[in-house]
Amino acid sequence: MKEERAAAGVAASDSPRGARPDGRVLPRRGILIYNPTAGQRDLRARMSALIDRLRPRGIELVNAPTSGPGDATAIVKSFVARGIDVVAVCGGDGTISEAACGLADSGVPLAILPGGTSNVLAVELGIPLDPDRAGELLVDGTVRPVRIAHADGRPFLLWAGAGLDARVMGSMNLQLKRWFGRTGIFVTAADQFFRYEFPRLEVRVDGVAHEATFVVVCRASHYAGDWVIAPGASLTAETFDVMLFSHRDHRKLYRLFRSMADGRAAHLDEGLGRIVRGREVSVRSLEDYPVEVEVDGDCVLRTPVTCRVGAEIVHFLVPRKD
Repeated sequence: MKEERAAAGVAASDSPRGARPDGRVLPRRGILIYNPTAGQRDLRARMSALIDRLRPRGIELVNAPTSGPGDATAIVKSFVARGIDVVAVCGGDGTISEAACGLADSGVPLAILPGGTSNVLAVELGIPLDPDRAGELLVDGTVRPVRIAHADGRPFLLWAGAGLDARVMGSMNLQLKRWFGRTGIFVTAADQFFRYEFPRLEVRVDGVAHEATFVVVCRASHYAGDWVIAPGASLTAETFDVMLFSHRDHRKLYRLFRSMADGRAAHLDEGLGRIVRGREVSVRSLEDYPVEVEVDGDCVLRTPVTCRVGAEIVHFLVPRKD
């Protein structure tokens, strides 16, 4: 209830541009950002067709493909400074997260058009996974405020993971991922899984120390698509749900991921992982080397790292609840 009240307070005090009293948003001018090579197909033609379909409905979007990491944030900030009504983003969670961080406290709503391999943010917000259906939210969506979190100043929305998942993301063959989707990811994941040496990690949650060999600091209940990692985690919460894996056994690590993939969070019932909730989370390596850290699927940091939920708000366009 506390989280719901907090989210309601945000919505009341930080209404996005173009919002009507009923919460619906009818933007007129904006940009469409997309990673041309996200997922398993080239999105250029599909995005151009979407722009053409929306134009007769009074929505004019500038075609703005990205060309590399960090582009989405820079493009968004540039256009927000000129004055726009909406930002639409088609791509994976990394591209969407970059764009969202460029919109922090701008009041400009963001429409997600899922185009990546996992699309966890869309799953969390109840957005259709088909980009064309999700595009209808530009006409008939309502807004949902989400706070941005930070890992050593690096903004993120979904999670920060130290250990195996960061190793996988950092070693990913992007060509394989594009060609084969999840199968391409599995090739890298299998290789890193058998190499994993279970580094000793100290995880402090609100000052209390915990031991782990793999940790994911969660704001999302889902992981790697529709897997369930932390069923109580919420994008509107001011806290993290920290999933701790403390074993040093490849069989148990395999069972952890299998249990998450089943969508029932059985890994918690079976003692393969546990959840600790808190506002501030720090992770440091107890080995004589730093451990890789991923944020929203991008391996960009190393331990030690500290995570906090910030005060900045991004407004997402989501389906209306009748």
